[in-house]
Amino acid sequence: MLLVCTQESESSQKIKHKNYETAILGRNVTIFCNLTSLANVLQVTWQKIQGSLLQNIGTYSHKYGENILPPYVNRLHCQILEPNAFFITIQGVTFEDEACYKCLFNTFPYGSHEEQTCLNILIVPELIITELYPVNGSEDLLNLHCSAVGRPAPGISIYPSQALVLTQEYFTKNPNNTVTVTKIHNISLKTVRSLGLQQLVVSMIHPLRSEEKIVPLPVKQEGPECPFLNWSITAIVFAILFFTSCVISTVLCIYFWKKR
Repeated sequence: MLLVCTQESESSQKIKHKNYETAILGRNVTIFCNLTSLANVLQVTWQKIQGSLLQNIGTYSHKYGENILPPYVNRLHCQILEPNAFFITIQGVTFEDEACYKCLFNTFPYGSHEEQTCLNILIVPELIITELYPVNGSEDLLNLHCSAVGRPAPGISIYPSQALVLTQEYFTKNPNNTVTVTKIHNISLKTVRSLGLQQLVVSMIHPLRSEEKIVPLPVKQEGPECPFLNWSITAIVFAILFFTSCVISTVLCIYFWKKR
């Protein structure tokens, strides 16, 4: 997860806040600012800073309550938690909300004090696995495609890694600001058999969600040869052949004896 830091202003009027906050796309997020002194807060103004653009988005005062400005009407709420602790809640977060948010305290008799929190938007990832299939021109290799989509880019790993011969990795940035990570793995059947593997584990790692999927291997394990079993089969075959020869010889003897 992203590092959360609490920073206080150097002035005597200290504001507790987070330097960074994260939100999941489509969900709500709340940002806090707490003036630690006993100064009388006349009004708190919330501003959005996106690039070089700064705009007022809402205010709150004990006398007039909240006042939300466009385009955040019906999406933003300014509230008070304690006498000098204020917060805003943004509903249904979109990528347009990824910005820094400044809380500006207008106090008496100390004037104004401010701090800001920067908001990062994350997207819950999804792990996709395609089927195993043979590599053209090789009797020993299987090919496995794995991909994951999210923001930030998810990580993909395969265990046990000893079975992997070659791995290729690609990153694609999508129009909706997500990143697709694709890994193409070549898997050695010889190594799979020598390790006695029945399956592989594909693991996806992401700040919001981790996931594992099992990939069965279409490989018949070759068991060790048994000398006793081989000897028994040979003995049985020999006995059958010997018995058959005896029967044939007996029949022929009887046949020729009767013809005399």
